[in-house]
Amino acid sequence: MRAVTRRYLIGFAAWLPFFLLWTGVALSSGMVSLREALGGAFVSMGSAGVLAIPVWMACERWPWPSGFQLRFYALQLLLAFFYGLTWTIALFALDYLFIGNSTLWSGAAWGRTLLLGFWLYAVIAGMFHAVQTRERLQEKETLAARAEALVAAARLEAIRARLNPHFLFNTLHTLAAVVKFRPALAENAIERLGDMLRYTLKENPRGLVEFSEEYEFTRQYLAFEQLRFEGRLVVHLDLPADAFDYDVPPFALQTLVENAVHHAIATRPEGGSVWITGCVKDGGLQVSVRDDGPGPALNGSTSPSHHLGLRSVRERLVAAFGATAELQVQHRQDGFEASFLIPNPVAEIETRREVES
Repeated sequence: MRAVTRRYLIGFAAWLPFFLLWTGVALSSGMVSLREALGGAFVSMGSAGVLAIPVWMACERWPWPSGFQLRFYALQLLLAFFYGLTWTIALFALDYLFIGNSTLWSGAAWGRTLLLGFWLYAVIAGMFHAVQTRERLQEKETLAARAEALVAAARLEAIRARLNPHFLFNTLHTLAAVVKFRPALAENAIERLGDMLRYTLKENPRGLVEFSEEYEFTRQYLAFEQLRFEGRLVVHLDLPADAFDYDVPPFALQTLVENAVHHAIATRPEGGSVWITGCVKDGGLQVSVRDDGPGPALNGSTSPSHHLGLRSVRERLVAAFGATAELQVQHRQDGFEASFLIPNPVAEIETRREVES
């Protein structure tokens, strides 16, 4: 119903300039009054507007082709002829009924009116085809956006399906070490594992979690790893309070921390430190994970899990926030650093609204 109303409003808005133009041309002759000019414009353009309804139906029946088609243009010429002839007959009939004088309609008048009908058909049909083409493009863009969203959702599910077993395997490996060397801490470690698995298996249709949840899960993971490495793992946390107002993809922070622990702590007998810092700038949240190890490229441990972790974080950031989110890695002299940027939530909402409109 709303689409039909919108079409009629578009038709009225397109008809009004022709009505005013016809009135102005009639007044410019100086031979008719304003009332007569308005009446003539109403009859002429009103009949043209009524005949535009079947033109709209014809445009829907035979839309503008994507390429050149001789049959389509031949059909348009035929429809233009019938439109012009019908409009000319209608004007002649209305003049005869209301004025009662058909002598004004000479052969030249019939020819001029018929040609004007051709021109009116071209304008009306062109306008309708332009509107229909715009609607088809919008529909295609909507379908393409939905398809892209479905592909992104499927990609995220595939990534999550790979991450969950990967995380569980590493956690069970840590638990085995705790049970073997620190049996007294095994019960506490198993309880922590239960809490972590609940987060891992949590269903989230949005594909995002509150940063406070991701941060707490990462702290649980670090506490679990500290049971394994004891004093070999030192953690430094520095995050502002307003960082917890943002949403992030699940495992975004934990994956970077896990990579740091695996490449900077587990590979060195002396262990090392991990720094988790963040700041809010320009309305966006930037979170960095840095370690003091040699880095995966320098210690020769560029395992597939490392690449999978970084790639999965980058893909989930792009799928959730688009190109405004980014993941950066940096090989430093004193370690390896990975950081991601979450855009301003308000700006992200406005961007999505602009795309949807």
